[in-house]
Amino acid sequence: MSFILLLMIAFLIVLGVLKNNVEIAETWTRTFGRWYTKTFGEFNEKFSFSITEVSFVIVIISCVVFLAWGFSLLGNKKIWPFIHRLLMVSLIVVGTITIYNASVGMAYVRKPLPLERYKGDIKKEEFVQIATYFVNDCNDCANQLEFDDKGEIVLPYSKKDMIEKLRVEFIRLTDDYYNSYTPMAKALISSPLFTSVSIVGMYFGVLGEANYNTHSTNAELPFYIAHELAHGKGVMREDDAQLLATYICLTSEDPLFRYSAYYNTMDRILNILTYTDNKDDYKNVKSQISEKVWTNFNYIYDHWKGEAFLSEFGDKVNDIYLKLFGQKGGTSSYTDTDTDVDDQGKVAYLSNYQSIYFKIYYDKKA
Repeated sequence: MSFILLLMIAFLIVLGVLKNNVEIAETWTRTFGRWYTKTFGEFNEKFSFSITEVSFVIVIISCVVFLAWGFSLLGNKKIWPFIHRLLMVSLIVVGTITIYNASVGMAYVRKPLPLERYKGDIKKEEFVQIATYFVNDCNDCANQLEFDDKGEIVLPYSKKDMIEKLRVEFIRLTDDYYNSYTPMAKALISSPLFTSVSIVGMYFGVLGEANYNTHSTNAELPFYIAHELAHGKGVMREDDAQLLATYICLTSEDPLFRYSAYYNTMDRILNILTYTDNKDDYKNVKSQISEKVWTNFNYIYDHWKGEAFLSEFGDKVNDIYLKLFGQKGGTSSYTDTDTDVDDQGKVAYLSNYQSIYFKIYYDKKA
Protein backbone atom coordinates (compact mmCIF):
# COMPACT_ATOMS: atom_id res chain seq x y z
CA MET A 1 0.00 0.00 0.00
CA SER A 2 2.83 2.39 0.84
CA PHE A 3 4.34 1.64 -2.58
CA ILE A 4 1.09 2.55 -4.36
CA LEU A 5 0.85 5.75 -2.30
CA LEU A 6 4.41 6.68 -3.27
CA LEU A 7 3.58 6.04 -6.93
CA MET A 8 0.53 8.29 -6.65
CA ILE A 9 2.59 11.06 -5.05
CA ALA A 10 5.30 10.68 -7.71
CA PHE A 11 2.70 10.87 -10.50
CA LEU A 12 1.15 13.94 -8.88
CA ILE A 13 4.56 15.63 -8.81
CA VAL A 14 5.15 14.74 -12.48
CA LEU A 15 1.78 16.25 -13.43
CA GLY A 16 2.70 19.39 -11.50
CA VAL A 17 5.92 19.71 -13.49
CA LEU A 18 4.18 19.04 -16.81
CA LYS A 19 1.63 21.77 -16.07
CA ASN A 20 4.39 24.33 -16.52
CA ASN A 21 4.32 23.65 -20.26
CA VAL A 22 1.22 24.97 -22.06
CA GLU A 23 1.71 22.71 -25.09
CA ILE A 24 1.90 19.60 -22.93
CA ALA A 25 -1.14 20.70 -20.93
CA GLU A 26 -3.06 21.31 -24.16
CA THR A 27 -2.11 17.94 -25.66
CA TRP A 28 -2.90 16.14 -22.39
CA THR A 29 -6.32 17.81 -22.17
CA ARG A 30 -7.20 16.93 -25.78
CA THR A 31 -6.12 13.30 -25.42
CA PHE A 32 -6.19 11.57 -22.03
CA GLY A 33 -8.30 14.23 -20.29
CA ARG A 34 -10.89 14.22 -23.06
CA TRP A 35 -11.07 10.43 -23.23
CA TYR A 36 -11.30 10.08 -19.45
CA THR A 37 -14.10 12.60 -18.83
CA LYS A 38 -16.09 11.34 -21.81
CA THR A 39 -15.81 7.70 -20.71
CA PHE A 40 -16.88 8.34 -17.13
CA GLY A 41 -19.42 10.98 -18.12
CA GLU A 42 -21.23 8.61 -20.48
CA PHE A 43 -21.21 5.85 -17.89
CA ASN A 44 -22.53 8.04 -15.05
CA GLU A 45 -25.16 9.48 -17.36
CA LYS A 46 -27.01 6.17 -16.97
CA PHE A 47 -27.86 7.12 -13.37
CA SER A 48 -30.48 9.77 -12.63
CA PHE A 49 -28.94 10.76 -9.30
CA SER A 50 -25.62 12.50 -8.66
CA ILE A 51 -22.80 9.99 -8.55
CA THR A 52 -20.59 12.83 -7.34
CA GLU A 53 -22.63 13.23 -4.15
CA VAL A 54 -22.64 9.49 -3.49
CA SER A 55 -18.88 9.33 -4.03
CA PHE A 56 -18.24 12.24 -1.68
CA VAL A 57 -20.29 10.55 1.04
CA ILE A 58 -18.45 7.24 0.57
CA VAL A 59 -15.02 8.92 0.64
CA ILE A 60 -15.81 11.00 3.73
CA ILE A 61 -17.31 8.07 5.66
CA SER A 62 -14.41 5.81 4.66
CA CYS A 63 -11.83 8.33 5.86
CA VAL A 64 -13.66 8.88 9.16
CA VAL A 65 -14.06 5.14 9.76
CA PHE A 66 -10.41 4.34 8.99
CA LEU A 67 -9.18 7.23 11.13
CA ALA A 68 -11.41 6.25 14.07
CA TRP A 69 -10.36 2.64 13.67
CA GLY A 70 -6.72 3.65 13.46
CA PHE A 71 -6.79 5.81 16.58
CA SER A 72 -8.57 3.06 18.52
CA LEU A 73 -5.71 0.74 17.55
CA LEU A 74 -3.20 3.39 18.54
CA GLY A 75 -4.89 3.63 21.94
CA ASN A 76 -4.20 -0.08 22.36
CA LYS A 77 -0.56 0.56 21.38
CA LYS A 78 -0.93 -1.24 18.04
CA ILE A 79 1.38 1.06 16.11
CA TRP A 80 1.67 -0.77 12.78
CA PRO A 81 -2.07 -1.43 12.36
CA PHE A 82 -2.58 2.30 13.09
CA ILE A 83 -0.04 3.25 10.41
CA HIS A 84 -1.75 0.86 8.00
CA ARG A 85 -5.14 2.59 8.50
CA LEU A 86 -3.48 5.99 8.16
CA LEU A 87 -1.93 4.90 4.88
CA MET A 88 -5.35 3.80 3.61
CA VAL A 89 -6.80 7.26 4.34
CA SER A 90 -3.79 8.92 2.70
CA LEU A 91 -4.19 6.69 -0.36
CA ILE A 92 -7.88 7.66 -0.72
CA VAL A 93 -7.15 11.38 -0.44
CA VAL A 94 -3.98 11.46 -2.56
CA GLY A 95 -5.53 9.10 -5.12
CA THR A 96 -8.56 11.37 -5.57
CA ILE A 97 -6.37 14.46 -5.94
CA THR A 98 -4.12 12.69 -8.43
CA ILE A 99 -7.00 11.45 -10.58
CA TYR A 100 -8.55 14.93 -10.53
CA ASN A 101 -5.28 16.46 -11.71
CA ALA A 102 -4.94 13.84 -14.44
CA SER A 103 -8.52 14.20 -15.67
CA VAL A 104 -9.08 17.98 -15.67
CA GLY A 105 -6.31 19.66 -13.69
CA MET A 106 -4.13 20.17 -16.77
CA ALA A 107 -6.95 22.09 -18.48
CA TYR A 108 -6.46 25.01 -16.10
CA VAL A 109 -3.23 25.94 -17.87
CA ARG A 110 -4.10 25.10 -21.47
CA LYS A 111 -4.25 27.56 -24.38
CA PRO A 112 -6.65 30.54 -24.38
CA LEU A 113 -10.34 30.04 -25.15
CA PRO A 114 -10.88 30.28 -28.96
CA LEU A 115 -14.08 32.28 -28.66
CA GLU A 116 -14.38 35.03 -31.26
CA ARG A 117 -14.91 38.48 -29.78
CA TYR A 118 -15.40 41.97 -31.16
CA LYS A 119 -12.17 43.49 -32.43
CA GLY A 120 -13.47 46.41 -34.50
CA ASP A 121 -13.54 50.12 -33.80
CA ILE A 122 -15.11 51.09 -30.50
CA LYS A 123 -17.42 54.01 -31.27
CA LYS A 124 -18.87 55.62 -28.17
CA GLU A 125 -21.60 57.30 -30.20
CA GLU A 126 -23.07 53.81 -30.72
CA PHE A 127 -22.99 52.75 -27.05
CA VAL A 128 -26.56 53.86 -26.34
CA GLN A 129 -27.86 52.07 -29.44
CA ILE A 130 -26.03 48.86 -28.54
CA ALA A 131 -27.14 48.82 -24.89
CA THR A 132 -30.71 49.68 -25.87
CA TYR A 133 -30.77 46.78 -28.32
CA PHE A 134 -30.02 44.28 -25.56
CA VAL A 135 -32.35 45.90 -23.04
CA ASN A 136 -35.15 45.59 -25.59
CA ASP A 137 -34.26 41.95 -26.23
CA CYS A 138 -34.26 41.26 -22.49
CA ASN A 139 -37.75 42.80 -22.25
CA ASP A 140 -38.86 40.76 -25.27
CA CYS A 141 -37.58 37.55 -23.64
CA ALA A 142 -39.50 38.42 -20.47
CA ASN A 143 -42.67 38.96 -22.51
CA GLN A 144 -42.33 35.45 -23.91
CA LEU A 145 -42.04 33.95 -20.43
CA GLU A 146 -44.63 33.38 -17.74
CA PHE A 147 -44.15 34.64 -14.17
CA ASP A 148 -46.01 33.67 -11.01
CA ASP A 149 -47.45 36.20 -8.56
CA LYS A 150 -44.13 36.37 -6.64
CA GLY A 151 -42.14 37.24 -9.75
CA GLU A 152 -40.56 33.81 -10.28
CA ILE A 153 -40.37 32.47 -13.83
CA VAL A 154 -42.62 29.52 -14.58
CA LEU A 155 -40.46 27.06 -16.51
CA PRO A 156 -41.82 26.43 -20.02
CA TYR A 157 -40.47 22.87 -19.79
CA SER A 158 -39.04 20.49 -17.20
CA LYS A 159 -35.54 20.93 -15.79
CA LYS A 160 -34.56 17.70 -17.51
CA ASP A 161 -35.65 19.15 -20.85
CA MET A 162 -33.81 22.38 -20.04
CA ILE A 163 -30.59 20.47 -19.54
CA GLU A 164 -31.04 18.55 -22.79
CA LYS A 165 -31.73 21.80 -24.65
CA LEU A 166 -28.56 23.31 -23.20
CA ARG A 167 -26.53 20.28 -24.23
CA VAL A 168 -27.82 20.74 -27.77
CA GLU A 169 -26.74 24.40 -27.68
CA PHE A 170 -23.14 23.30 -27.10
CA ILE A 171 -23.16 21.37 -30.38
CA ARG A 172 -22.61 24.75 -32.04
CA LEU A 173 -19.03 24.70 -30.72
CA THR A 174 -17.19 23.03 -33.59
CA ASP A 175 -13.60 23.97 -32.72
CA ASP A 176 -11.48 20.96 -31.71
CA TYR A 177 -10.53 22.89 -28.57
CA TYR A 178 -13.75 21.60 -27.03
CA ASN A 179 -14.55 18.08 -25.95
CA SER A 180 -17.14 16.63 -28.34
CA TYR A 181 -18.98 15.19 -25.33
CA THR A 182 -21.21 17.45 -23.24
CA PRO A 183 -21.87 16.02 -19.76
CA MET A 184 -25.21 15.52 -18.04
CA ALA A 185 -26.10 17.98 -15.27
CA LYS A 186 -27.73 16.48 -12.19
CA ALA A 187 -29.52 18.01 -9.22
CA LEU A 188 -27.72 18.07 -5.88
CA ILE A 189 -29.76 16.56 -3.05
CA SER A 190 -27.43 18.39 -0.68
CA SER A 191 -28.31 21.76 -2.25
CA PRO A 192 -29.05 23.37 1.17
CA LEU A 193 -25.45 22.66 2.19
CA PHE A 194 -24.09 24.13 -1.03
CA THR A 195 -26.40 27.11 -0.67
CA SER A 196 -24.97 27.87 2.77
CA VAL A 197 -21.46 28.22 1.28
CA SER A 198 -22.73 30.08 -1.81
CA ILE A 199 -22.04 27.35 -4.40
CA VAL A 200 -24.53 27.20 -7.27
CA GLY A 201 -22.96 24.37 -9.24
CA MET A 202 -20.05 21.97 -9.49
CA TYR A 203 -18.25 19.94 -12.13
CA PHE A 204 -16.32 16.94 -10.83
CA GLY A 205 -13.84 15.81 -13.46
CA VAL A 206 -13.05 12.54 -11.67
CA LEU A 207 -16.54 11.36 -12.63
CA GLY A 208 -17.13 13.58 -15.68
CA GLU A 209 -20.34 14.85 -14.10
CA ALA A 210 -21.89 18.33 -13.76
CA ASN A 211 -24.15 19.18 -10.82
CA TYR A 212 -26.41 22.13 -10.03
CA ASN A 213 -27.88 23.67 -6.90
CA THR A 214 -31.67 23.21 -6.92
CA HIS A 215 -32.11 26.27 -4.72
CA SER A 216 -31.25 28.53 -7.67
CA THR A 217 -34.15 30.39 -9.24
CA ASN A 218 -35.39 29.52 -12.71
CA ALA A 219 -33.89 32.69 -14.18
CA GLU A 220 -30.44 31.74 -12.90
CA LEU A 221 -30.39 28.02 -13.67
CA PRO A 222 -29.68 28.00 -17.45
CA PHE A 223 -26.61 30.22 -17.06
CA TYR A 224 -25.32 28.32 -14.03
CA ILE A 225 -25.80 24.95 -15.72
CA ALA A 226 -24.19 26.24 -18.94
CA HIS A 227 -21.18 27.25 -16.84
CA GLU A 228 -20.82 23.71 -15.46
CA LEU A 229 -21.31 22.16 -18.90
CA ALA A 230 -18.55 24.45 -20.19
CA HIS A 231 -16.20 22.81 -17.68
CA GLY A 232 -17.21 19.45 -19.15
CA LYS A 233 -16.19 20.71 -22.58
CA GLY A 234 -12.63 21.12 -21.29
CA VAL A 235 -12.99 24.79 -20.30
CA MET A 236 -11.85 24.64 -16.67
CA ARG A 237 -10.74 28.22 -16.01
CA GLU A 238 -13.64 30.00 -14.31
CA ASP A 239 -13.39 33.20 -16.35
CA ASP A 240 -13.46 31.17 -19.57
CA ALA A 241 -16.41 29.08 -18.38
CA GLN A 242 -18.30 32.27 -17.48
CA LEU A 243 -17.54 33.74 -20.89
CA LEU A 244 -18.59 30.60 -22.75
CA ALA A 245 -21.84 30.38 -20.75
CA THR A 246 -22.52 34.03 -21.65
CA TYR A 247 -21.97 33.32 -25.34
CA ILE A 248 -24.02 30.10 -25.41
CA CYS A 249 -27.00 31.66 -23.62
CA LEU A 250 -26.96 35.05 -25.37
CA THR A 251 -26.81 33.50 -28.84
CA SER A 252 -29.58 30.98 -28.16
CA GLU A 253 -33.00 31.18 -29.77
CA ASP A 254 -34.54 30.16 -26.45
CA PRO A 255 -35.86 33.25 -24.60
CA LEU A 256 -35.25 31.69 -21.17
CA PHE A 257 -31.59 31.06 -21.95
CA ARG A 258 -31.04 34.61 -23.22
CA TYR A 259 -32.93 36.02 -20.23
CA SER A 260 -30.70 34.01 -17.90
CA ALA A 261 -27.63 35.52 -19.54
CA TYR A 262 -29.09 38.99 -19.17
CA TYR A 263 -29.77 38.46 -15.49
CA ASN A 264 -26.16 37.40 -14.92
CA THR A 265 -24.37 39.87 -17.24
CA MET A 266 -26.71 42.79 -18.12
CA ASP A 267 -24.84 45.14 -15.78
CA ARG A 268 -21.72 44.81 -17.94
CA ILE A 269 -23.34 46.05 -21.16
CA LEU A 270 -25.04 48.85 -19.22
CA ASN A 271 -21.64 49.76 -17.77
CA ILE A 272 -20.46 50.83 -21.22
CA LEU A 273 -22.89 53.76 -20.95
CA THR A 274 -20.74 55.31 -18.23
CA TYR A 275 -18.19 56.13 -20.94
CA THR A 276 -20.43 58.27 -23.19
CA ASP A 277 -20.48 62.07 -23.28
CA ASN A 278 -23.90 62.19 -21.63
CA LYS A 279 -23.94 61.29 -17.94
CA ASP A 280 -27.70 60.55 -18.16
CA ASP A 281 -27.32 57.80 -20.79
CA TYR A 282 -26.87 55.06 -18.20
CA LYS A 283 -29.93 56.10 -16.22
CA ASN A 284 -32.08 56.61 -19.33
CA VAL A 285 -31.34 53.21 -20.88
CA LYS A 286 -31.58 51.37 -17.57
CA SER A 287 -35.01 52.92 -17.01
CA GLN A 288 -36.22 51.12 -20.15
CA ILE A 289 -35.92 47.74 -18.45
CA SER A 290 -39.49 46.55 -17.96
CA GLU A 291 -41.26 46.32 -14.62
CA LYS A 292 -41.70 42.60 -15.18
CA VAL A 293 -37.93 42.16 -15.33
CA TRP A 294 -37.31 44.27 -12.22
CA THR A 295 -39.92 42.30 -10.30
CA ASN A 296 -38.10 39.11 -11.16
CA PHE A 297 -34.69 40.55 -10.29
CA ASN A 298 -36.03 41.69 -6.91
CA TYR A 299 -37.55 38.26 -6.35
CA ILE A 300 -34.14 36.66 -6.92
CA TYR A 301 -32.49 39.06 -4.49
CA ASP A 302 -35.07 38.28 -1.79
CA HIS A 303 -34.81 34.56 -2.55
CA TRP A 304 -31.11 34.47 -1.69
CA LYS A 305 -31.10 37.01 1.14
CA GLY A 306 -29.62 35.43 4.25
CA GLU A 307 -29.28 31.98 2.69
CA ALA A 308 -25.52 31.87 2.08
CA PHE A 309 -24.56 32.44 5.72
CA LEU A 310 -21.25 30.61 5.27
CA SER A 311 -20.38 32.32 1.99
CA GLU A 312 -17.13 33.82 3.31
CA PHE A 313 -15.89 30.36 4.26
CA GLY A 314 -16.97 28.90 0.91
CA ASP A 315 -15.33 31.75 -1.02
CA LYS A 316 -12.09 31.32 0.91
CA VAL A 317 -11.91 27.58 0.24
CA ASN A 318 -12.76 28.08 -3.44
CA ASP A 319 -10.20 30.89 -3.69
CA ILE A 320 -7.45 28.63 -2.33
CA TYR A 321 -8.50 25.80 -4.66
CA LEU A 322 -8.43 28.00 -7.78
CA LYS A 323 -5.06 29.49 -6.92
CA LEU A 324 -3.61 26.02 -6.36
CA PHE A 325 -4.71 25.12 -9.88
CA GLY A 326 -3.08 28.16 -11.45
CA GLN A 327 -5.84 30.80 -11.45
CA LYS A 328 -3.92 33.63 -9.86
CA GLY A 329 -7.03 35.75 -9.41
CA GLY A 330 -8.78 33.03 -7.41
CA THR A 331 -12.51 33.69 -7.01
CA SER A 332 -12.14 37.09 -8.69
CA SER A 333 -11.89 35.11 -11.95
CA TYR A 334 -15.68 34.69 -11.82
CA THR A 335 -16.11 38.40 -12.48
CA ASP A 336 -15.73 40.25 -15.75
CA THR A 337 -12.54 42.06 -16.69
CA ASP A 338 -12.40 45.85 -16.51
CA THR A 339 -13.19 48.20 -19.38
CA ASP A 340 -9.90 49.90 -20.26
CA VAL A 341 -9.79 53.59 -21.09
CA ASP A 342 -6.98 55.83 -22.33
CA ASP A 343 -5.79 59.12 -20.84
CA GLN A 344 -8.65 61.00 -22.52
CA GLY A 345 -11.28 58.70 -21.03
CA LYS A 346 -11.96 56.98 -24.36
CA VAL A 347 -12.63 53.22 -24.27
CA ALA A 348 -9.54 51.48 -25.58
CA TYR A 349 -10.49 47.88 -24.75
CA LEU A 350 -13.84 46.33 -23.95
CA SER A 351 -14.27 43.97 -21.05
CA ASN A 352 -14.58 40.27 -21.88
CA TYR A 353 -18.38 40.27 -21.57
CA GLN A 354 -18.72 43.52 -23.48
CA SER A 355 -16.63 42.08 -26.32
CA ILE A 356 -19.18 39.24 -26.61
CA TYR A 357 -22.12 41.64 -26.52
CA PHE A 358 -20.57 43.87 -29.18
CA LYS A 359 -19.72 40.87 -31.37
CA ILE A 360 -23.33 39.62 -31.21
CA TYR A 361 -24.71 43.10 -31.90
CA TYR A 362 -22.57 43.79 -34.97
CA ASP A 363 -23.09 40.28 -36.33
CA LYS A 364 -26.86 40.83 -36.06
CA LYS A 365 -26.57 44.17 -37.85
CA ALA A 366 -24.29 42.85 -40.60
